[in-house]
Amino acid sequence: MKNRLLFSVMLLSAIAFADALQAQQVGERLPMEQVYKRKYTAKKIENFEHHVDGRDDEAEWDSVGEWSEAFVQSQPVERAVSKYETRMKIFYDERNIYIGVRCYDDETEKIHHQTGNRDDWTGDYVTVSFDSYHDYRSASQFMLNAGGTRTDMNITDQQEMNFSWNAVWSGKSHIYHDRGYWFAEYVIPFTQLRYRTVATDGVWGLHVQRMVSRHDEMVEWSMIPQNNNGFVYSFGELHGMQDVPRTRNIEFTPYVSGQHAREPRIEGSPYQTGSEWRANVGLDAKMRVGDYTMNMTFNPDFGQVEQDPSVMNLTTTETFYEEKRPFFLEGSDVFSLALGTDNIFYSRRIGAMPSYSPSVDNATSFVETPKNVPIIGALKFIGTNKHNVSIGVMESVTARSSAHMTMGGQESRIVTEPLTNYTVARVQKSWDGNTLLGGMLTSVNRALSEDHLEQSMVANAFTGAVDFSHYFKDRLYYITAKAMFSTLNGSEAAIERKQRNSVHYYQRESAADFLGVDPSRTSLSGAAGMLEVGRKGFSKLQVWDQVIVYTSGFDMNDVGYQARADLIQNTFDISYNQNSPWAIWRNTAVKFTMLNQWDTGGNTQLHSFRLRWDATLRNRWGWWITQTFRTNRREDRLLRGGPDMRLPSAYWNSFGFFTDMAKKWYVTIDYISNMNMDGSKFEYNIKPSVYARIGSKVLLEAAAELYTDRNDLQYAGTIAPTAEGEKKSYILGRMFQRTYGVTLRAQVNVTPDLSLQFYGAPFTSNARYTDFQAAANTLSDEKSERLRPLSESESARMMSPDFSFNEFRSNFVARWEYRPGSTLYLVWEHARSDYGSQYVSGWGKNIGNMFRTPATNVFMLKFNYYFNL
Repeated sequence: MKNRLLFSVMLLSAIAFADALQAQQVGERLPMEQVYKRKYTAKKIENFEHHVDGRDDEAEWDSVGEWSEAFVQSQPVERAVSKYETRMKIFYDERNIYIGVRCYDDETEKIHHQTGNRDDWTGDYVTVSFDSYHDYRSASQFMLNAGGTRTDMNITDQQEMNFSWNAVWSGKSHIYHDRGYWFAEYVIPFTQLRYRTVATDGVWGLHVQRMVSRHDEMVEWSMIPQNNNGFVYSFGELHGMQDVPRTRNIEFTPYVSGQHAREPRIEGSPYQTGSEWRANVGLDAKMRVGDYTMNMTFNPDFGQVEQDPSVMNLTTTETFYEEKRPFFLEGSDVFSLALGTDNIFYSRRIGAMPSYSPSVDNATSFVETPKNVPIIGALKFIGTNKHNVSIGVMESVTARSSAHMTMGGQESRIVTEPLTNYTVARVQKSWDGNTLLGGMLTSVNRALSEDHLEQSMVANAFTGAVDFSHYFKDRLYYITAKAMFSTLNGSEAAIERKQRNSVHYYQRESAADFLGVDPSRTSLSGAAGMLEVGRKGFSKLQVWDQVIVYTSGFDMNDVGYQARADLIQNTFDISYNQNSPWAIWRNTAVKFTMLNQWDTGGNTQLHSFRLRWDATLRNRWGWWITQTFRTNRREDRLLRGGPDMRLPSAYWNSFGFFTDMAKKWYVTIDYISNMNMDGSKFEYNIKPSVYARIGSKVLLEAAAELYTDRNDLQYAGTIAPTAEGEKKSYILGRMFQRTYGVTLRAQVNVTPDLSLQFYGAPFTSNARYTDFQAAANTLSDEKSERLRPLSESESARMMSPDFSFNEFRSNFVARWEYRPGSTLYLVWEHARSDYGSQYVSGWGKNIGNMFRTPATNVFMLKFNYYFNL
């Protein structure tokens, strides 16, 4: 009934906007061979001395080389001749590549020319992408919008985007109202690109596209079909690049920063005195070594401009946080090798919080609270040679860290993190972009000289991997395979901790016939693999099947990210994508996915069936709807190392809705619900968001979140046995959890290089537990036999897991890029957080408690200066 109502509302919305549903007038559709993998030849000239102003008044724009063919639509109608003529020109000298793009428009006053922050993707824009090694694997992309906002990123063949790469280049735009077009002017130094200079054929991959924002129309010089099996592979060709300079590409960016922190004072503590001053200096450097680039950083400043979001995680799976530090993000695609959502390299492990935290009561004992382990230095070596072999090596060393500790009036130092070396190495060989063979190795080596660290941390961790991909029949079909191996060694206590953590749970009772903790082990090894075959290419009908296997001992979490081991998973996916407009639709897609999971003992964990429908109307309003049915559920993580628990079948429903994102304001809504068929669980999460642009320089965003979970089978704790021969009691309770969150952003762009930005996010989550029961015959087909009432002894020892968590995080950032690559930051960070063991109901009471919590304020000034030799 609910789904019928949603469909009716959407249909009525479509009718209400009937004026926007008229078929778009487009020109003829050109043959594929005329628009796919086009070729353009760049000309080399003597030094081009001019001022970057976004104007095409210099004679070279008309006298050097040729303007390209007219661009064609890639959306909404592939291969259609657009009414918005677009042409580009490229030439170069010994220092820079120069790109000019003329974007014709018969209504220049309607061009969206918003000014945004660096890397904002907004308004009418032009992107230029270079596959400068022409190895079909990744590209450097530069975007310039009609308001002069610059964006740059690295993008892979599978369209994984890394926006945090910031190259040093210039670009300006200018709207010629009298001539009927706007002009985008790029000046990209060769020092910012990685390319071969020896034995080159002078061919690079090239992709240039233009967005006409008010119509959401994309036109491209060489069209890439929306259904493709390789984004970079489908680039056109840029010829004439055989005479590029062999730049030294030696760059330095020193920085100096200072900050003052005001934080809650702890009475009697010699460390948390309420005020602290800090200063720091460091250096980033880059240089070319043949066909390779070496990046180095010394005493890097890895302070984050925007904080991580607040979360309340009640699962056994570690929360994944995105990397935001520039050194690790540049070239990160080289070090990416994933199994599903897991990755062999998770750079947030480096320079994280100290692993060991001494226990103090902040009354008679006190300790320093360092936020991050210092990184002494890090080095990366990345490049591709003339044989299309790419190499990436990263080395990072974190310092031996200690904390001052005072107990009973006596001060001492305690080591919280050992001296640690991280090594990541990657190699890949490409044959015409259709066959890829690669390998990867990671290692973590710790100098464990303190007993308390030796008992808790692995001494050495190694992971190796091999990956292979092959495309055939014009990339319509593909096969990809990956194999990984890991091994850890350390003290008996450290390896036992690994066996018992949530990734492995060797101690769980239901796996006693094929697992079990061995406290005498000093090493742990395992393997994992993936095989996927599919049909994608340019086809509307796409099908793929994937099998992933993790053995129980596989573990790459010392420098990777892995949610769990002991898993066999099969995923089958079939979809139909209609990307061309028809009837009232701009595009639509239907997808069916079947997911099956087992543990390595052959026990079924889950069967899941999902149907998804994505649709966008011609007025660019759209939605997505999914229906998921899960059955044969056997949860082996619910009881935190206890026996597996049989769970009832469940329905997952999700719905998303958005209005036209090209407008000055638009709305999105995301909704997810999950319901057990027997009524033992019902949860939902709704997230509405509003985006509004005021003029061309102000952007406001507001998002809210309401999450509710009523769960009769929520893990509440474990009660240890009181006598020899007794077993642990695993307790579940009826939990009612409610989470409220609001995210506010305000952004003012005085110019593309000077901006003010505010971020604020109050967050509160609370839960109440009742009706506690203990696990009994957890795999019984009878629901009544899976749980039992608590004994009097268990009831007396059971501690309430109720909680209320309130947190507010905000920051204000003033950023001025006073010259290309050189930036001045002024930052104010404000944070307050409180965790209580009592349930507090209602948004209002929790907000009141939140703002009565003592706050931490950090004021920071950072200045860096870029120069090259």
